[in-house]
Amino acid sequence: MKQLFYLICLYAVCSCGQQEPINAKPGTKESKHKKTLAYFFNIGIDTLEVSSPQDSSSYFYGKEIDSAGAMMFPEDIRQRHFSDPPQLFGIFKFAIDSNRLGLIARTPSEYVPSSIKLFFFDLKKDTITNYIELGETWGDAGDFMQLNSWLFRDSSKHLQTLIWEHQGHDNSVDDPKDTTIATADYYTLLDISTPRIDTIFERKEKLPKQFEQLVKAKPKK
Repeated sequence: MKQLFYLICLYAVCSCGQQEPINAKPGTKESKHKKTLAYFFNIGIDTLEVSSPQDSSSYFYGKEIDSAGAMMFPEDIRQRHFSDPPQLFGIFKFAIDSNRLGLIARTPSEYVPSSIKLFFFDLKKDTITNYIELGETWGDAGDFMQLNSWLFRDSSKHLQTLIWEHQGHDNSVDDPKDTTIATADYYTLLDISTPRIDTIFERKEKLPKQFEQLVKAKPKK
């Protein structure tokens, strides 16, 4: 019930003035992946913060996708699912444009399914064409990394994603006397409103000023 409450609240926030629920268009062939697409909750996008979930109370934990549904995904991802299921979880879907859906899913990572990815689903081809990573958290032998993203529409209503990558290393792992932690932050901005993803800037070490308020906003569950 708690997770359902979060989903309903998010829908109310994100869908204002946005797209109607996503269905097959009149006169078009119904997708062979209809059952798999049903794992994803319909939302509209205004601004959405994306992060790897810490527990099952997060709406980025998602809904477990079965092995039949896994066949819709790229081979490298579905093979990871088949080797140690469950590894795929449907979260959200939304219209990017008249021919593409955005599918947000929790997917396999190095140790556990902690990677949140955005898949681009072509309605005419009835297939996923590509994907990008929006969220991740991991740590190993003193190294750690956190990846968060913000999906938002610019002043021209183009859908963009700002990706923040926070890396670090605990130096005490190598030298117990050294208690310092070295960190670095990188920012990437992508325009995903067109079939060809445009990189506006990539791995800037300093966050451009116009995005400071977006990053400082209260984190989502």
